[in-house]
Amino acid sequence: MNAVEISNLTFAYGDGRTILRDVSFSVAAGEVFVITGLSGCGKTTLCRIICGIIPHAVKGLVEGKVIVMGIEPSVVGLPQAALQAGMVFQDADSQIICTTVEDELAFGLENLCRPHCEIRSRVDELLAEFGLEGLRDANPAHLSGGQKKILTIAAVLATNPPVLVLDEPISGLDSESYDLVRAAIERQRRQGRTVIIAEHDMANVGFADRWLALEYDCC
Repeated sequence: MNAVEISNLTFAYGDGRTILRDVSFSVAAGEVFVITGLSGCGKTTLCRIICGIIPHAVKGLVEGKVIVMGIEPSVVGLPQAALQAGMVFQDADSQIICTTVEDELAFGLENLCRPHCEIRSRVDELLAEFGLEGLRDANPAHLSGGQKKILTIAAVLATNPPVLVLDEPISGLDSESYDLVRAAIERQRRQGRTVIIAEHDMANVGFADRWLALEYDCC
């Protein structure tokens, strides 16, 4: 079974700039799949299309077929698309919105109006899984770069999307933080989650199952 199926995808931003041309590939369920290529080739754009951020929040012309867990992200609403594929941005600071780690982990579930007992149980699970127990009441602004990255991954996974999309998750991390992020990705693989990673440095993602290289002259 394929978690993601993309056929003849072309995308142009509102200013007429074409960033992707005739892209086709599939990602199997439970696979760790890397999208690579030089800066400006559309790695982040492709991730945003898979998650529905494009065209719902970022406008542009999408042509071709994009199916994620049986739905078309461009057709359904952004909240429904996000429940199928959750995205972790390259810049963790731009994604963190709450003033405590606990609140950050609970935010998505609260927006879904889940029962309080369910939210508390899920937050406790995430704190334990990602080694954040001692940081429950900490302000994310005071965390290290690696801790912020782990927090954003955990927060996106709070709603348990079957597809996790990571945009340059290793960028700017020291070796200790890299080990934490890689371990988190490996856990998702073992749990059967599909993981899609945008990464320009292939040395960082040698553990992946498959790779897709975008050519710069396709932009």
